[in-house]
Amino acid sequence: MTTASQQTSILVVDDEKVVRDIIYRYLTKKGYDVLTTRNGQEALLLGSRGTFDIIILDINMPGMNGLEVLHQLKTKYPKAVVIMLTGVADPESVIESAAMGMGATAFLSKPCELTKLQRVIDEACSKD
Repeated sequence: MTTASQQTSILVVDDEKVVRDIIYRYLTKKGYDVLTTRNGQEALLLGSRGTFDIIILDINMPGMNGLEVLHQLKTKYPKAVVIMLTGVADPESVIESAAMGMGATAFLSKPCELTKLQRVIDEACSKD
């Protein structure tokens, strides 16, 4: 992964179309290569076809939840940066602890401030 946004690929996984669209528009304007998908199964399929530098992943999705997707993606791609999103605002939640223990880089509450998301992405890019 490089610090150049044009060379950083990001996958956004969220069942809420409005969330996907807002994040997509923001990050593509910043020059990132962004793909979106609405569920965990599609995310795993896209992950099997190529790699992503950063994955923005919702926790609560129908079918396969974000923790299941996180586990499978981190098993296949241990260096991938995964930013978890949730509508639950409890920063001390068991879910957050589980996600961080499974390799998530950050945990943001929805609606998340796009500038805060940008800071997390910038920090992740600068570590490589």
